[in-house]
Amino acid sequence: MKKAIRLSRRAALKGLGGATLGLPLLECMLDGRDAYAQAVPPRRYIVFFDGQSIGADGDSSPNQVVPNTLGPDYDLKEALTPLGALKSEVSVVSGLKIPWAAENGGVIPAGGRADVHHVQSLSPMLSGVRSNASRTRSEGATSDQVAADFLASPAQVTAARRSLQYRVQADWYLSVSAAYGRDIISYRMNGANPVALPPTVSPQAAFSSLFGTFVPTGVSPAEIAKFQFDLRARRSVLDLVKRDTQKLIPQLGTADKARMQRHFDELRDLEQRIAAIPPPQTSTCVKPTDPGADPVIGSAQPYNMNTMENQYNQNSGYSNEEQRARVFCDLIHMALACDLSRVVSLQMTMFQSHLNMYQLTGQATDCHELGHGGVPGGNRAMARGIAWHVKWYTYLIQKFIDTPEANGRMIDNIAMPFIFEGGHGRDPEQSASMSSHSTENMVVMLAGRAGGLKPGKHIRKMNQHPATVLVSALKAVGYTGNNLGEVTGEVPELFT
Repeated sequence: MKKAIRLSRRAALKGLGGATLGLPLLECMLDGRDAYAQAVPPRRYIVFFDGQSIGADGDSSPNQVVPNTLGPDYDLKEALTPLGALKSEVSVVSGLKIPWAAENGGVIPAGGRADVHHVQSLSPMLSGVRSNASRTRSEGATSDQVAADFLASPAQVTAARRSLQYRVQADWYLSVSAAYGRDIISYRMNGANPVALPPTVSPQAAFSSLFGTFVPTGVSPAEIAKFQFDLRARRSVLDLVKRDTQKLIPQLGTADKARMQRHFDELRDLEQRIAAIPPPQTSTCVKPTDPGADPVIGSAQPYNMNTMENQYNQNSGYSNEEQRARVFCDLIHMALACDLSRVVSLQMTMFQSHLNMYQLTGQATDCHELGHGGVPGGNRAMARGIAWHVKWYTYLIQKFIDTPEANGRMIDNIAMPFIFEGGHGRDPEQSASMSSHSTENMVVMLAGRAGGLKPGKHIRKMNQHPATVLVSALKAVGYTGNNLGEVTGEVPELFT
C-alpha cells in the first residue's frame, strides 16, 4: 500500500518559464485542526427577500413562477429559469396564504394582515405576528432574529455580528414620501417592543466592518506584512516605469508612440493581475478584495401630485444594483465561511420597490410597476423582474455548493428561504381579483440541506401560512420550537 503524501497548502504545479498553477485545497494539505476535520460545522440561516408579488394585475394566465408539476424534477417557469441545473438544490412551496381582516369580520386574524397591502404583510410574513393597521413595522421578532438567538456564537455577539442585515436597493427612488417601513425586514424584540434593525446599504461599509482588519485564522501577522510589502513593491516599480514612459512619449515618432501604447496596455494588464493576487489564506476563509468606493446613488423618480402617479424617467432610480448585489453576495459567502456571523438577511428590493428595471432587464419601468402594467406583458413581464432576483439567489447557492466544509460542502449546513412580498389573487382593499396586491397564492422557495432538508421539489400547500416554511427552515438549523409568532406548524415534505 502506498503511503499517503502530504502537501503544503502553497503547493503548485510548475511549468516552463517559471509559470505556476495553484492547486485547490486538498485533504492531504490539511491536518486534524483544519476545516475538513471539523466535527460539527456551524449551521447558518439566510433570509433572501424580493419586494414583488408573483403575478400582475388582471392577468388570469398562469403565473411564471409556480411550476406545473409537483414533486421532484419540476418544470422551470420563466421567472425561475436562472435556477437551471440548481433546481435540485431548491424546493418551491406554492399555494400559501396570509389571511386578512375582511375574511374575519374586519378583525385582523392571528398571523394575518390589515386589508391594505404594502408593508402590512411584513409582520405576518416575516415574524408570524398579525400586523397593526396603524403601524408599518413587524410586531414580533423576524425569523432571522429567532435564528440569531440560538445560532450566534458569543464572539459574534461581542463583535456586533449576531446577525448581518444588508439591502441591495440603495434608496427609495421616489421623490415623495419616505420608505416608512418598506426598507427594513429585520426586527428583534426588546421585552414587548419590536426594535428595527436597519440594513447596511453600502457595500464598502459592509466590507470594512467585516474585513477591514481581518486576518484569516492560521495566517501569521508576519505573512500578512510580507504579502502587503511585496504588493506595494510591485506596484511601486510599475508606477516608476509608467512615469518614465510618460516622459518619453512626447519625444517619439508615430510608430514608436504606437509601440509605447501597447506597452501601456501590457502594464495595465499587469497591474490588474497584481491587484487580483489573493492574500495569504487558510482553508476556505479568504479575505475578499476591497470592493472600492460605492456606486453613486441615483436620482429619485419624479412624482405628479395632480395625478398621484410617479413619472418614470429611464435615467433615474438606479445606483448600479447589479454591482451591489454581487458584492453583497460575495461578502455574505465569505462572512459565513470565516464564521464571522451565522445569520443574514438580504433584502434585494424594498416593499413596493421603485428600483428602475431598465438597466437590469431592459424594461422601461420600475420594479413595482411591473405588476401594474408599467410595461406590456402582464405575468411574463413580471417574470423578468423576478428572474433578476432569482439570478442572485442562484449565485449565492452556487458559492455555498462550491465551498468545501468538514466532509461535505457549506450548502449542507445552510437553510436559505427566498420570500416574495405578495402572491396573486384577491385584493380586499380594492375588491379586485387577479391582483398583485394580494397575499393569496404566495410562494416561498427554500435552498440548503441543513438538518435533513431534501431540496429539489415543488410542494403545494393550499392556504397554509408562508411562515410555516420559515418554521421548517428554522428547525433545519436547530430551532426546537414549532411556531413563528402566532403561526404554528411546518412543511414536513421539505424533509422527506
